[in-house]
Amino acid sequence: MLVSSIARFNAIHTMNNASMNMMNAANSFTNLSAFGGEHDLAMLHEKDKRLSLDLASNSLLYKMAYLQEKAAQKRQQQEFKRNLDVTI
Repeated sequence: MLVSSIARFNAIHTMNNASMNMMNAANSFTNLSAFGGEHDLAMLHEKDKRLSLDLASNSLLYKMAYLQEKAAQKRQQQEFKRNLDVTI
């Protein structure tokens, strides 16, 4: 039961980090042309590509952590049910 709890906490921690990184990438998109480089299209393209990859990778990481948390939750419920059946 402890292992399932630790797995759930780790997955939730990863989900929080990924969502924070997605927020940072989205904020960077809005501030992309604010630093004065709006005439350098190659630089804007590179930053756009990098931020898009960051956003996509963090989104994938969030989804994977979500699935890990759900699997750990299911395992924890099964362990709890099994322990309850044993004690009765």
